[in-house]
Amino acid sequence: MITTRRLSHTLSLLQWEARYRDTFVIALLWAMALASALARPLTPIDETRYVSVAWEMWNAHAFWLPLMNGEAYADKPPLLFWLIQSGWSLFGVNDWWPKLISPLASLVAMMHLYRIARRLGYAGSQARLAPMVLSAMLMWSLYSSALMFDVLLSACLLGTISPLIAGVFTLRKASISGIWLGLALLAKGPAAFVTLAPILLTIPLWRATPLGQSGRRHLALALMLGFAMLLAWALPAAWIGGRDYAQDLLWGQSVNRLQHAMAHARPTWWYLPWLPLLAFPWSLSSGAWWRLPTYRHQRLAWIWLAGPLLIFSLISGKQIHYLMPLLPALALLVMDGLGRVDPRQVLRPRLAAAAIVVLGVVALGLGVFGADAVTRSMVSPFGILVLIAFAVILWRQRWHGGAEAARGLALGTGIAVLIATQLMLAPLWSRYDVSAASQLLARLELDGVPVAFNGDGYQATFQFAGRLKKPLVTLSGDPAELCEFRHRAPDGWIVGRDRDLRSLIANDGAAHVFDYRGGKLDIVPVRALALDSRIPACDG
Repeated sequence: MITTRRLSHTLSLLQWEARYRDTFVIALLWAMALASALARPLTPIDETRYVSVAWEMWNAHAFWLPLMNGEAYADKPPLLFWLIQSGWSLFGVNDWWPKLISPLASLVAMMHLYRIARRLGYAGSQARLAPMVLSAMLMWSLYSSALMFDVLLSACLLGTISPLIAGVFTLRKASISGIWLGLALLAKGPAAFVTLAPILLTIPLWRATPLGQSGRRHLALALMLGFAMLLAWALPAAWIGGRDYAQDLLWGQSVNRLQHAMAHARPTWWYLPWLPLLAFPWSLSSGAWWRLPTYRHQRLAWIWLAGPLLIFSLISGKQIHYLMPLLPALALLVMDGLGRVDPRQVLRPRLAAAAIVVLGVVALGLGVFGADAVTRSMVSPFGILVLIAFAVILWRQRWHGGAEAARGLALGTGIAVLIATQLMLAPLWSRYDVSAASQLLARLELDGVPVAFNGDGYQATFQFAGRLKKPLVTLSGDPAELCEFRHRAPDGWIVGRDRDLRSLIANDGAAHVFDYRGGKLDIVPVRALALDSRIPACDG
């Protein structure tokens, strides 16, 4: 009897230690993503655009209608902007809250993924590997620290899918699923169904028990609830925004992007070479961790991965981060494979370590032999050496079994990403920090000076960083428009990339020059531009 009690107590302690270990690894990976988000500035064009849209909505008290540079912004629904403003309502307008949103969404996504793995029938010890695998993926780690929509969308989709997995699909589960669906639609619009539709259409193939007649009714209610949440925002916003905005919002941003997209149009096969990078480091790890589905619970992951990938490939506009909602499916497949690795098998992360060394060597080559001074100044030699040294340490590790390998490889990749982004690429972030230029624009606005941005690629880059309350005038880059602006505002200033303005600047001493992305940014009085040589009529 005593022996049985001792054995039971020992097993309980071992289970608690494994749970504690796994939770600690997941928490540490999340903390590294959080530190990476807080340690760098919001970068143009995407992050500065989205926070500036939220700032313009906040400043104009426009809760329903997203605004960019004073005009209605139809490219994205408002959930991300509402979350930013919610934090500002609690903590005041600040730079750090917007940076927390993607890490917090990543945490929610990992909780949903663990619940999905449990509902698929995996034991807790194996189910905990799913969020660990996901958080260690290179692309997930990078985008978990970026102010963008894709991790937020993934978290909402996981919340939609989780109640569907097992058991009776009750009205309560349908309500939860419908609310998360509504949030997913408010995060990125009908694009959410690119991921969700193949899963919903194949429920009989992967669900252990049929939905039944009541379950199908509840699923219809969940879908209606989700669409009702979207329409509750979209219809009033379309009314407020006017006819052109309504057409872009209700039609152009969904249907027109499916074919012949002007932005990011790429061939059908474009995603395939990116798949190993999406799955890194698990795509390089040893062990037979991938196999075609033989059990019902494995089919969900394959349908979740293959169906949306095919649809995304057929859509004209393509970006690598569009595939972010597919990464949880990859994590489930890797988790399933890890559970089949013999605990006595010794695994070594040599391929992953070698890939990290290659990254360091390539960065070192750019830092020494870069095409220009700008390229050479974007990487830190010290950071490169630290990264290579860490890869050597990773090379020497020995892990027994899938669970230990998952913990080791996840932590190794997380630390390597942190070193690369915060040490190796530290000089890069200063070139993407727009705060200095934005503060100059704020002073000009305070003095009542008209300011115009000349050229493409502006997209409200400086609005939030400078807390600007007025939109900048936008010019196409045509000298005739510059001439017209000088006639209208002879005391005005011009903002533009050096490549667009340098040849027009007659007085170099009047120009304020800032590092900006891969080049320079000029902020200069319009009277310091030599427009007369380009357009003789401009001298009047």
